[in-house]
Amino acid sequence: MPDPPKRAPLGAGLRYAQAGSMIVAPMLGLGGLGYYLDGRCGTKPWLLLAGLIAGMIGGFISFFRLVLPPGGRGTGAGTS
Repeated sequence: MPDPPKRAPLGAGLRYAQAGSMIVAPMLGLGGLGYYLDGRCGTKPWLLLAGLIAGMIGGFISFFRLVLPPGGRGTGAGTS
């Protein structure tokens, strides 16, 4: 029986690190921008909340694009 192809452990680790940072980074960036704009405009806490929600939505969209197979074609049962 042939051995399965070896995967680079560093590549797999970097993929998981990228997936984690794809969720957190937009929330921090847009939340920080909302916090700054709240201080300038006096609208506390509404722009902070809007930035966090927008960052969360964008982060999850990026995360699912990375994790799910392209084109929506799965490798589950019933596909060949």
